[in-house]
Amino acid sequence: MRRDYYAVLGVTATAGPREVRQAYRRLARQYSPDVNFWDERARTLFEEIAEAYRVLSDPAARDLYDRFGAAAGTADALGPGRRGDDVHAAVDVSFAEVARGATRTLSVVRYSPCRTCGARGRLANGTRCAACGGRGVTRATEPVAIAIPPGVDSGVQLRVTGEGSAGPFGGPRGDLIVSTRVAAHPFFTRKGDNVHCDVAVSVWEALRGARIKVPTPQGEAAVVVPPGTSAGQVFRLRGHGLPRLARDGAGDLYVTVRVEIPEGLDEAEVERVTRLEPQLENILVPRLRGRIPQ
Repeated sequence: MRRDYYAVLGVTATAGPREVRQAYRRLARQYSPDVNFWDERARTLFEEIAEAYRVLSDPAARDLYDRFGAAAGTADALGPGRRGDDVHAAVDVSFAEVARGATRTLSVVRYSPCRTCGARGRLANGTRCAACGGRGVTRATEPVAIAIPPGVDSGVQLRVTGEGSAGPFGGPRGDLIVSTRVAAHPFFTRKGDNVHCDVAVSVWEALRGARIKVPTPQGEAAVVVPPGTSAGQVFRLRGHGLPRLARDGAGDLYVTVRVEIPEGLDEAEVERVTRLEPQLENILVPRLRGRIPQ
């Protein structure tokens, strides 16, 4: 099956004559039979490159090829123009948008049907359209709304069908391919679908236990801190992480306890702590010894 001529030269369907010529010269030097005398594959590629350039460098032949493809000039030469190229773009996504999903509008640089000639490439009097150079499309920056699903991560590619460049002479549009870049969060650390965070508790909350509220990607949740909780202890909240992309459910939230030691105590406060010291030792020392392997 004959390959697409644009793919052979490695250019887009909207490439100008200069770009086509430069691509041909580069490939012709690389695959020339004079350089690859014993390489039969190189000879075949060179012939394919020469044929592609012969068609794409001739405006009339290229017009026919764009409209009808390799069937140009035969009884099967029917139908609209060629499909347009895919367009790539990037979008910055916040942590909140990852958690809930969002709709964003991007300014996309793409080729659209020429308004001057109605994508025909020629004016009503038969002359070539100067606005589009006879290609039926012009370059424009246009708004495109995209849906960002919950759970995306950096590097995910979202394909928006039919929002790429328009094909020459009324051909269908290619697709818009959007790469996501997720911003870091000052409180949460993401590891896949799971989320990690540190939460501070007072010495007294760690000693006597407490029920504390912690932020989650979806809102707030309660964590029960049992009496005698030590610094660095981790609590797991199932299903409170980020949504799983294209799957049901969500990851987990891991909360690490950070015990805050009070600073700047005055004399009266130091005296009260001193009075409590024997009682605290009686409570804490046996517990700590029980955690040390014998």
